[in-house]
Amino acid sequence: MPKIQAPVEQLQELICAKAYMSEVLDHAVLKQMGVFLLKNALPATLIEPYLASYLSEIKQGGLTKTAHHLTEVKIGAGQFLNQILREPAFIHIAGQFFNGQVGADFLRVVKKDERDYAAVFLHQDCCYQIGSLERYSLFIALTDCGPENGGLRVYPGTHHYGSLGDAGEIADILPPGYPSLAAELAAGDILIMNSAIWHQSPENVSRKNRIYLEVHLQHIDEPTTVMEICGVRQSPWRLAMSPDEIFANSRTQRLRALYQQIDQLSPKLSEQ
Repeated sequence: MPKIQAPVEQLQELICAKAYMSEVLDHAVLKQMGVFLLKNALPATLIEPYLASYLSEIKQGGLTKTAHHLTEVKIGAGQFLNQILREPAFIHIAGQFFNGQVGADFLRVVKKDERDYAAVFLHQDCCYQIGSLERYSLFIALTDCGPENGGLRVYPGTHHYGSLGDAGEIADILPPGYPSLAAELAAGDILIMNSAIWHQSPENVSRKNRIYLEVHLQHIDEPTTVMEICGVRQSPWRLAMSPDEIFANSRTQRLRALYQQIDQLSPKLSEQ
């Protein structure tokens, strides 16, 4: 028996039929494929001020790419981009999850442009996050996003494998013929992705802006909820700690300590 199996033909048929794409969210398709492209989700008049704010802030230094991360731009609490969570059109979409009891644990920009354009390896996000597995990234396109400027490529259905037990680049292990989806988004479209989906992105060969505003949705009662979008939080459980605060001796901490030792030894070795 093969070590990894999947309903490849069924997935291929769903993609050929473009079942993953509509102006109306289909939760049955999202559950099956782990991804859904919501077309014309937000109007251009709503998107334009958010793109303008991002471009202004990134130019003036109010926003900067996270060090040692290929695409992430963190958003401060007082910055305009946070206002997307209060937009009625966005709340209408978010409210279709978790029976209207919706929160988020982070909001960020993931970008590629003429300065940062490298490809991102195949991975899943849930292994870098804290909490349950039923959570979703909503990638709001602030610009057109596609293969030419490094848009996301996802592997529908891979969320069914769950958390893979480690973090990093996933090997080429999917069954032969396994389909992928190189999503073409226009500004205002939203790519909805289960956090366990395997995905990657190619180099931005055009060097044109590829800007997603990512909102990570979860049930409002998740202990890690930071932003309440709709509904009423009832759980008494809270967890607002980083992995470094939670763990006394994790793999990541040990690796970091090892690299620090190597960095300290390198100058001494070069002198010998």
